[in-house]
This record gives sequence, C-alpha cells and structure tokens, in this order.
Amino acid sequence: MQVNPSVIKKSTILSAIVVVFLFTCGGSLNPRTWKTQVNRLTSPCMLIQPDKVAHFYQEMEEYVQTDPVKMFEFIEAEIQYTNDIFNHRAVNHLATAEEVLLSQKDDCDGQAVLLCSVLRYKGYDAYTLIGPSHAWVEVETDEETLSINSGRSWFVKFNESSAEWKIQPLLLFIIEEFLLLTVFFYLLIYSYEKGFFTPLQDVLGYFKYVFLLLLGGVVIVIILLTYWVPGLLAVSVAALVIMEVLARARRLS
Repeated sequence: MQVNPSVIKKSTILSAIVVVFLFTCGGSLNPRTWKTQVNRLTSPCMLIQPDKVAHFYQEMEEYVQTDPVKMFEFIEAEIQYTNDIFNHRAVNHLATAEEVLLSQKDDCDGQAVLLCSVLRYKGYDAYTLIGPSHAWVEVETDEETLSINSGRSWFVKFNESSAEWKIQPLLLFIIEEFLLLTVFFYLLIYSYEKGFFTPLQDVLGYFKYVFLLLLGGVVIVIILLTYWVPGLLAVSVAALVIMEVLARARRLS
C-alpha cells in the first residue's frame, strides 16, 4: 500500500482531535460535563470525599470496618461494576465518591475513589492510583502497604489532600492511543478514497439521508429544550465551521 501524504495529514489531525477530546472531556458527548471533567482531571483530589461516606461506612459489619480488603469486597458487592459508556455515556468519566454512592454503579476508578474515601474517613493513609487501563487503592497499615485490586503502572496517585503525577507513563499512554488512532483513521480514509466503500454507499445511500434527517431533528429538539437560542446559534456556527473545514480539506486533497 502506497503511503499517501494527504491521508497521513488528515488521519494525524483527526487522531490529535480525538485524543484531546478523550483525555480532557472523557469522551463524553454531553458538553455540560466537559468543564467538570477537565477540572477533575487536573485536580483529582476533589474526587475523594471522606465527609460523604459516613452513612455508607456505618452500613458495614464491624469486622469489615477494620479490614481494608473486606471493605473493598463490600464495595464490589454494593457498587455494580458498569462501564462508563453505559453509565455516563462517556469513554472515561471521573466520578466523585458521592456520585458513585448515588448511582450505585461505576467502573474500577469509581470503586477505587469510593474505597479511598472510606479508608480516609476511617483514618488510613490511603491513595487512589489510576493507570492506563485500571484504577486501584494503596493503603498503609500497621504491618504493610497494601495494594488492593492493583494494576501495573500508574500516572496519578492521589487522595483528598495531595496528588502525585508520573509524566512518563502518561505520555506513553497518550502516544500509544494517538498512534493507534492514526493507523485506524489512515486505513479508514485510504479505503474511502480508493472506493472500497462504494458498494456499501450505494446500498445505504438512501438510508443515510433519512438517518441524518432524524439525527438532526433529535439534536435540534434537545438543544431547543436545553439551551434554546444560544444553543441553536452555537450549533449553527459549528455546522458552518465544519462545512468550511471539509471544503478546505477537499481542496487540499
């Protein structure tokens, strides 16, 4: 397959946009969550809330309250493991301990945030650790340092009072995601420009316009119900910008 510089440029730009969107906004399509997610990413200490878990802690049996591992088992039983895509309509949603308790479901980072909050409420020296694909808790006991449900590498370690970052694992993770997406978009755009999708386009040509019409109608209704004039204006401007970008991209290719 001959390397096409134009396709490389397009796929690189798309990959950069998607990576920034995933890491800053959590991959959520709800603009109202973006600012909150950026704040939580840059200041993860706010996720740990020892003052919000007192009632949850009291629900534990006495033998559970004195054993961090038993606490985690209790949380696993009480908090249903659910992927963020189904729970928050996002690729990676950072939830506070209070939000996890309210929803009664979350993935590994939500469970880790809740466990750390309970341990901090109990007085333990505990931290939540988040890595490329997993989150867990590290806690100091009288005998040893426990890593509960531990993963391999981490790029941020925090509780409600401090946060420690490891830049190298974070950069490696971002680069890996960027390269993977670049290859994916390159293959997709290359296949499209070579006409590999033409038979499928012919079959779905009619239905895509119906789908776009329905999708546009749903988006407009949601915007009108939520933001009314400002939202509609924002979408109109965004649509004009997107069309201009697409037009320039066609001229460059």
